[in-house]
Amino acid sequence: MEIVKRTFLRACINHSCLDHDQINKILTPLCDQHQVTKPANQEALHEFAKSIENTIKDLNQSLTFMVHPVTGKEYLVFAITDATPDKQNHPGLTAEECFYFSILLEKLAQQEDCHIAWNEAYSDLDFKGSTKPPKKLRMQTLLQLWTEMGYFLESGDRLYLGPRSIVEFEFYLRSNFADTIKECALCKQLVLWDVKCSDCNTKIHRLCIRKYLRTRSNCPTCGNKWSTRLSQ
Repeated sequence: MEIVKRTFLRACINHSCLDHDQINKILTPLCDQHQVTKPANQEALHEFAKSIENTIKDLNQSLTFMVHPVTGKEYLVFAITDATPDKQNHPGLTAEECFYFSILLEKLAQQEDCHIAWNEAYSDLDFKGSTKPPKKLRMQTLLQLWTEMGYFLESGDRLYLGPRSIVEFEFYLRSNFADTIKECALCKQLVLWDVKCSDCNTKIHRLCIRKYLRTRSNCPTCGNKWSTRLSQ
């Protein structure tokens, strides 16, 4: 099983962000090849990933599951826990292309709901005097790459912060965008979309408030009766 864990970790590092279909495509033949039992259910898979994370957390790396509120899908994310955009390593890219990544991340984080129209990813960008900003076709190629890596997420005609950005840049986002980046009043993790109390306008994770309302009926922040619909 240790060989399977090491090989699976390399795959997670290479892909950065995996949904359950991708996990199965990697893990099923890997377990078959080494004749070990594949994690039988979601709980076992979470424990499997946690056991791998315990071996890398001292290296400022994490391997964690998160549900993205926009898609409702669960992703397994490999992340560098002390990462900031200015230190982010994008091998093979120019300084201007790396700066484009930072610009996009900042532009999304400054929005109230952390998303922009797709075409805004190529317009009104401040490269601060750079003489060679990437051409639009190159920007499109980079954006596709970063979306595949989980840094950004495309839904409809909008671009959102992706699973890896939410996990990897959590401290950076909390520290630099306090006006727009909030934490859930219940679980204290980042809450970027989900639902708002109709009285105090506080954002709370839909899953958190559903669990909370099983035994209570009031908003955990303002104390007024919760009246916001939770269906998507």
